[in-house]
Amino acid sequence: MDLSPTVSTGLQLLQDTTKIPKEHFNKILDLTFQNATAEDQNQIPNEKLSLADVKGLGSSVDVVALKAVHCALTTLIYEAAKTDTTPDQFSSNLEDAKVPEDRIKAITSLFSKCKGIIRRVLSRTSIGFPQLLGLEWRVDHHMRSRALDQVGQPVYLVKLRLGNVDGGESIVEMSCNHQELSDLHARLKSATSRVEALVKKGGRKG
Repeated sequence: MDLSPTVSTGLQLLQDTTKIPKEHFNKILDLTFQNATAEDQNQIPNEKLSLADVKGLGSSVDVVALKAVHCALTTLIYEAAKTDTTPDQFSSNLEDAKVPEDRIKAITSLFSKCKGIIRRVLSRTSIGFPQLLGLEWRVDHHMRSRALDQVGQPVYLVKLRLGNVDGGESIVEMSCNHQELSDLHARLKSATSRVEALVKKGGRKG
């Protein structure tokens, strides 16, 4: 399972038993799985880890580190449940992050018990994304600009026609320079490759 650098960094914080002592680890682990298995995901706040959640852990609590760990664990759990990852595959991600063995066992044990519930919750949680219906674009050039180096530079004007989930349509317009357009193109290619890889992986499982 491919994990982003942010998730890997968050998991690696679990190596530090001074920064994330046992009491704090148990608290964050319980909270993470409580949220992941909640039947009504709409009732979970956007900021899932607040000062109220860590109340009683003492003045030495590192809230920033706990938030990073919570975010990393949540992402790992959802991704693993979504792809029906086995416990062995799941624990290997924690081993790669050099998480202590006792913590790997605790996290993997809860994942094994809760995976079915999380998969059921995910199957009922749908997010409707707009459908791309059309695209128009044109190139203009800066004729005047406060920055001399921008004069004569191309500006790309892009208009997207989107079909919304409710059946209506909306228009999104944007302008970007060559570098921004290249960055957008690279991101779209990367996203397409990841989706294709997931589709192929799902096909092999079937």
